[in-house]
Amino acid sequence: MRMISCRVIVLTLLTLLIFTSCSESETYTPMNMFQMAYDFDKSIEEVRVKDKSESIRCNSYPKGCIPLSPKRFKIRMVEMIVVQYHSKKGACQAAKKLDQYYIRNWLLDDVKGEPVLEDFVKTVYKAENPSLEYECD
Repeated sequence: MRMISCRVIVLTLLTLLIFTSCSESETYTPMNMFQMAYDFDKSIEEVRVKDKSESIRCNSYPKGCIPLSPKRFKIRMVEMIVVQYHSKKGACQAAKKLDQYYIRNWLLDDVKGEPVLEDFVKTVYKAENPSLEYECD
């Protein structure tokens, strides 16, 4: 009896492990985002500010921005801002409101209208620019 219940428990745990490892996460970490970009273009660099007062702050963005997450990066001599959100829905809603791009839990700002950046975010991240009719869920 004990042997059967142990086997059932082990099989159940293995099944859960297999299914959860195959599911795609709804978020990227900052390291995930940078590594994907760097793997595609080794010349990418963070644009650092000398004066803290020039830092990009969450109050410039729609609700849900993670404090201290907005960063400016230079890609192919053009700058864009990446902003981390707590959820995919938050990043999507921010992108929709600002008419910009997003991928998972990240808003990609200052991209729309810059062909170099639009190509970069679509190629590297498969980022989307949600239309007004698009439902963020």
